[in-house]
Amino acid sequence: MIVGIDPGTTIGYAIFDLDMNPLLIGSKREMSKEELADMIRKKGKPSLLACDVNPAPDLLLKLASYFNTRIFIPEKDMGDREKSKLVKGMEFSNEHEMDAAAAAMKAFRFYENKLRQIDRVLKEKGISGKAGEIKHLVLNNTSLSNALLRVDIEREIEMPKIRSREETRIDLEGKNRQIKEILDSSIELRKAVERLESENASLMAKIRFMEKGVFERLAGDREMRKKEIEIMRLRQATRSTRSMNLKEPAAKESEVNLEGIIGDYRKKHKHL
Repeated sequence: MIVGIDPGTTIGYAIFDLDMNPLLIGSKREMSKEELADMIRKKGKPSLLACDVNPAPDLLLKLASYFNTRIFIPEKDMGDREKSKLVKGMEFSNEHEMDAAAAAMKAFRFYENKLRQIDRVLKEKGISGKAGEIKHLVLNNTSLSNALLRVDIEREIEMPKIRSREETRIDLEGKNRQIKEILDSSIELRKAVERLESENASLMAKIRFMEKGVFERLAGDREMRKKEIEIMRLRQATRSTRSMNLKEPAAKESEVNLEGIIGDYRKKHKHL
């Protein structure tokens, strides 16, 4: 609903549905907020409250908080000529009722294109019966797509689809195929895992064999190095022995020559 309100000592009110069919138009002197709210609630849930002045009167702010709905506020105070044009052809008991109706009509005109668009979309989807609910959501800052989604979800919850026997059979066959495909995939996956495990075991065996060969070669290299060191040591010892053997005859030869020289000297100087 769109509810126009003209606050004051005498409160004017005009309640319309979202196609702007009048539901209740009237006025009352010294009407309390609670009484006005109760009267509105009996007609339905307001989607929009409207006033003819800017800023919005305190009464509308309180009602908006009470109903958790939005307020349409004109850019500036509406003039008498504008109001008369908006409600042309309608009859009222006083100006308070006219002001309230004009406020509601201006709010509708502001959102009219959006509301007509909603009607077209819902007609295409075959859910025109949800127009009031969708429009209420859109007028309260919900996007049209989200409003449609919300209503679709609620409809699925409230009215579960009745499936035919044939639809159920087809659905079961489809699910059985899916189960078989999953099982087949599981078997193939298990075979693949077993192949990978076998290949992994073979690779590990090759790695261990190669490691063993490397260790054996390293051990052989160490043994060979020891032998080479021993051979070098023996060769060095042999060279030292030979050197000593060569020096000893030379010394003896020196001694022999010395004795000969002394003998020759003595012979030559025997007369001395």
